[in-house]
Amino acid sequence: MPPGEPTGGMADRFIAFAFAAADLLVETDMDGIVSFATGAFRSRLGAEGASFVGRPAAHLFHAEDGVALESAFAEARERGRIPPMLMRLANGMATPATMGVMMMPPQGGRMARMCLAIGLVATAPRAAEQRLPGLQTAASFGRIAEQVVRTGEGGTMSLVEVKGLPQPGRGTENERALHSKIDMALTQGAPGVTAGMLGNGRYGLVSPTEIDINAVIGRLEATLQEQAGHADTTVEGSSFGLGRGNLTTAQAARALRYALGRFVEAGTSGTAEAGGTQGLAGIIANAESRARSMRESIAARRFRMAYQPVVRLSDRATHHYEALLRPASTENGPVQSTQDFVTFAEAVGLSEELDWAVLETVIDALSRSTGSAATIAVNMSGLSIQNPEFRKKLLSRMREIRPLLARPKAGMLIELTETAKIEDMDGAAHTIDALRAQGVGVCLDDFGVGSAALRYLRKFKVDFVKIDGIYVQGAVTNPQDRTFVTSIVDIATQAGAKVVAEKIETEEQAAIMRAEGVQFGQGWLYGRPGHLPGQL
Repeated sequence: MPPGEPTGGMADRFIAFAFAAADLLVETDMDGIVSFATGAFRSRLGAEGASFVGRPAAHLFHAEDGVALESAFAEARERGRIPPMLMRLANGMATPATMGVMMMPPQGGRMARMCLAIGLVATAPRAAEQRLPGLQTAASFGRIAEQVVRTGEGGTMSLVEVKGLPQPGRGTENERALHSKIDMALTQGAPGVTAGMLGNGRYGLVSPTEIDINAVIGRLEATLQEQAGHADTTVEGSSFGLGRGNLTTAQAARALRYALGRFVEAGTSGTAEAGGTQGLAGIIANAESRARSMRESIAARRFRMAYQPVVRLSDRATHHYEALLRPASTENGPVQSTQDFVTFAEAVGLSEELDWAVLETVIDALSRSTGSAATIAVNMSGLSIQNPEFRKKLLSRMREIRPLLARPKAGMLIELTETAKIEDMDGAAHTIDALRAQGVGVCLDDFGVGSAALRYLRKFKVDFVKIDGIYVQGAVTNPQDRTFVTSIVDIATQAGAKVVAEKIETEEQAAIMRAEGVQFGQGWLYGRPGHLPGQL
């Protein structure tokens, strides 16, 4: 404490710091009885915080979240703290909120206690990435694992697949209880292990030390056999080292992202096919022959582009087309999906070559559309945009094709994808401003999926924000998803950007998007990807 600082003043300062990340601060004893409560209780729960003192902390939350609260307390007792998890407030509207818990040990004559920091969720997370007890989201887990790789101190990655596990719901009481037990089975007896839910039935473990994968599988099998409806599930798993060896930090990080992507898409078999059993170096080595083939394919443009219309929701007139990559098979086998193709290109350092080949293919298409010019949106990776040489080359190319874009109805948009984090934000912002000054629009793609989208919107002046389709389709039945859409529209409007909703497939979805103030739509309701008008 600084000299002369009054105790009360210091307490107020700590509370002020805490409120930078929370709306409600609560302290309980080890039995969960509230001993202190302060914050926006009247506006959030309809009563002053003092009225909750002496009552169970469970009274703050929706009745169905009781099991989740008990699991959170149990986890905090064992680990000392838990990261924020999704809960619902007991305010009649079941308002979604995040709750973090830390256990404070006995000190200064005070008994051990639990400290809760509760903050409202203005925009609800997507169902597949909800924070379940003890389990990191896929995005958080990926960041933690990549940080382990970047330290260069080694460690172990284990990937576990539970086959036959039902599709996840919306965080029900039973589901939370199951995942709390799965987390304990994954990390039991392994201090320092971080567990993440990477997809339905797919989990990751990262540890600074070696992980006994067979023991993990055995514990998980026993846990599932005890649960009703899960006795027939089977468990598979594999581990590989996170040591960089002779790889550069960038190579190791890309290899890790690729291995996780293959696991999410194809399970343990996908990781094995990528060379994961031989560690990060094995992934890179396994990829070399495929990379040579892919580089040749990119150079020869052995892919095609499909163009999907983006329409104004007010009158359904086509505003522009998005150019969608459709890769062909390679010498080493067929490419499973566009996502796999793009992810692999990034993993082996070919994203700039791929983005440039796609751009030139679209420019060719624009030059051939003399009778029916169109505006076309081109996807571009963050890996490309963060490279100064690529940005310089891009601006030069846009100046060269200015006459092509000056024709009536012709134009180009750059859709910035969040496949990789942009480090040089100032350089990227300068390039985006220069593009827009040349009449080339900029769109932030899949807004809401990754952690960087809001940061980009604050830093970059863009023309469009595209809402990820999972929220568009979920808004029909899920109030949280609809609230998320409302929030995105508000944020984008304040930033001076228009909003595009993707994956609109029904009239009901279209009506909801219009009602929420979305200006543009894309999806099968308006047209499937195909040829540009007037081209075959």
